[in-house]
Amino acid sequence: MIEKRDSSERLVMFTDAVAAIAITLLILPLLETVAEAPSFDELVHEHRAQFGALLLSFAVIFRFWWAHHRLFRHISRLSGWLVVWSAVWTFAIVLLPIPTAVISAFSSSAGTVFFYGATLVLASGSLTALALIAYRNPELSEGRTPVPRDALLGNVTIFATQALATAVGCIFADRVNYWAFFLMFLTGPIERVVRRRWRSAPAA
Repeated sequence: MIEKRDSSERLVMFTDAVAAIAITLLILPLLETVAEAPSFDELVHEHRAQFGALLLSFAVIFRFWWAHHRLFRHISRLSGWLVVWSAVWTFAIVLLPIPTAVISAFSSSAGTVFFYGATLVLASGSLTALALIAYRNPELSEGRTPVPRDALLGNVTIFATQALATAVGCIFADRVNYWAFFLMFLTGPIERVVRRRWRSAPAA
């Protein structure tokens, strides 16, 4: 088991590298498509789903990476559970190019939407667990500013939004499907509203 005296820097460098590789892998199927397309017009018309999946997953991975990066600005030491949940988060990021390929290759259905959404929920849920552990164990922030309640709130909001988007996308797979996941970009305004109420309450 990892002891709390261990530095978080190596873990952060590892997860940063994993996120960068995952983003790079998203483009590979599209590069093959470009090489096989007879014309640019046909490429854009016939493969617009691939372009859409690429943009959505790029934005999702970047958002998750940035949230993870911001959280670890407050964490200087590691615990065993921090490493475990970081491994779960990393697995979700590594997995994401697969459901991205699935949603661009197959028609939308409750199953494909669930596969994509479950991956996002796994990533946001593990990130929320990391924020909760760090918030409840301020000694892990030795030499740095402890994790604020706002950081925990932000991750909880993203997790709840992803879970809601997955449910909506699955239930209305024939009409809404993957468009539901753009709800995650509304987490900022939602978070600000909740934060104003939360700040009026005493800290735990």
